[in-house]
Amino acid sequence: MLTYMATLREAVRTGRFGLFELPEWERRPPLRPRCVTPELLSWADDAQRLHDVTIGGRTLFEHLAQFFCDFRCSADVHYGDIRRMLPTKAGIWRMYPPGLRVYGWCPARHAFIAVTGAVEADTERDRRLNDRKRDEVLRFASRAGLTHSILTGDSVAVFPHQG
Repeated sequence: MLTYMATLREAVRTGRFGLFELPEWERRPPLRPRCVTPELLSWADDAQRLHDVTIGGRTLFEHLAQFFCDFRCSADVHYGDIRRMLPTKAGIWRMYPPGLRVYGWCPARHAFIAVTGAVEADTERDRRLNDRKRDEVLRFASRAGLTHSILTGDSVAVFPHQG
């Protein structure tokens, strides 16, 4: 465990991914780490649809930011918000912010590295998009030398109830 934690720290140090920083308006303290790749952040900033499309009065971008805050700050993860992808032995997870999908892996209990994202409507039109995103996460982990950090197990094992 110590070896891959050192590798994860090195990946953060070199900018392969970084910790999702809470916005100023978030008053809850962070309870768990949430790492994101620069590519995911660029996609979220640059994808005009995320800033134009609204659900319930919030843009998709605002939903994504709130979802990341909730993940970092809520005592428990809502199991409907994160699910393992098939094949489950790969250890890749998909998160479900409103109107979006976020793909990544868990390097430890209560931790998540978000690698890439997609608009939900695109995943419905292109049934192979989820598989390509899963493979993109696996390639990212492999290139970063982090495949050994991919934690497998079900939701209860990876995100046990903390209350």
